[in-house]
Amino acid sequence: MNHLRAFLVLVAHLLLLLLGTPGLDLMKPEDFDEPAEQEAARARHGPLLGALLVEIAWVDEHLRLPVYERVAPIQRPFRARQSWHLYRDGPDRVRRLEIRVDGRLVHRSADPAHAWGAAWLRNRRIRPVMQAVARRPGSPNRRGMVRAIIHAARRDFPEAGEITVTATRAPFPGTEAAPTHRYVAVAPDWAVVEERAPW
Repeated sequence: MNHLRAFLVLVAHLLLLLLGTPGLDLMKPEDFDEPAEQEAARARHGPLLGALLVEIAWVDEHLRLPVYERVAPIQRPFRARQSWHLYRDGPDRVRRLEIRVDGRLVHRSADPAHAWGAAWLRNRRIRPVMQAVARRPGSPNRRGMVRAIIHAARRDFPEAGEITVTATRAPFPGTEAAPTHRYVAVAPDWAVVEERAPW
């Protein structure tokens, strides 16, 4: 029985290594297929390392991937998807949503100094919608989210004449953010106008 258990543990480890081989799970099957790509690899990394990369790509495409395609479906029922790139390197850009009432900043995402409406805007059900509105101008929930923001702002700032919801993007935290798109509503009809930068 111990031999069987040891064999099964060995098979399980080999399968996990096969399904998530460090580095190879990031390669594409077509990498280093063309002679020009192979020559470029040798020129960039030297003849020995370049040739090794080409051989690794061949082994990955012709040996590992065919077995992987047959074995991969067993990951789902066992919830055992293996990946070696466990930690993301963070978002490519810092995106925030700003709310201005008559030009005065009252809310900015992740900014405690401008936290109007934080109690409901940071709700776990609302936060993904806010992130989607900040990320994409054509977000499917943008109209409802912006209308909810305008309704709440009109209630808390009854003298307001203009409410603007602006999405900004910055390369790193602490750097100056540039606007990407915005939604403007002006009294008395409060019709929302969508604009993309520059405006």
